Amino acid sequence: MALPIFTQRLVLRPYVDDDLEQLHAVLYSDVDAMRLLGGPRDLSGTRFALERSMTQQDVSGFSFWPVIERESGLLVGEAGLFPLSPDGPDVALGYAFGARWWGRGYATEAARAVIAEAFGPLGMDRLVAITREANHGSRHVLEKLGFRMEGVRHVWGAEQLFFVLERDFEHQPGDG
Repeated sequence: MALPIFTQRLVLRPYVDDDLEQLHAVLYSDVDAMRLLGGPRDLSGTRFALERSMTQQDVSGFSFWPVIERESGLLVGEAGLFPLSPDGPDVALGYAFGARWWGRGYATEAARAVIAEAFGPLGMDRLVAITREANHGSRHVLEKLGFRMEGVRHVWGAEQLFFVLERDFEHQPGDG
């Protein structure tokens, strides 16, 4: 898969070690942003997440990627793909942004780009997504993207709404 991915306002690229401080400041230490994602992390928790994404990218060709605001050059969040469980088979779409960048449509914009890569170059036929019931913003993004809710699953220590999106074989990414 060819990274970086450019959208109208954002760039998604692989993580590098130098992203640690900004990722921690913008997202993982943000109490509001992490409220429904297991709570804020200390710097070592952020380092673990960053290293896990870097390893996942090396192993699978996909992971969470930092989302950079093109205009400012700032890291504003992360978006990408991850195995829902080590045993597979589900690959999940995920995204999270610092609270300062909420309400700008960045989650939808980044997620659309990730879906296009998943169903295009990565050749996936199905994606899943999870979110807590209280995360109305994330639920709205998933619905806009065409995901359908298929119940509740216990994932990562919490009850999560479970969503599915299947590739439309009639309309491939890039088709008009």
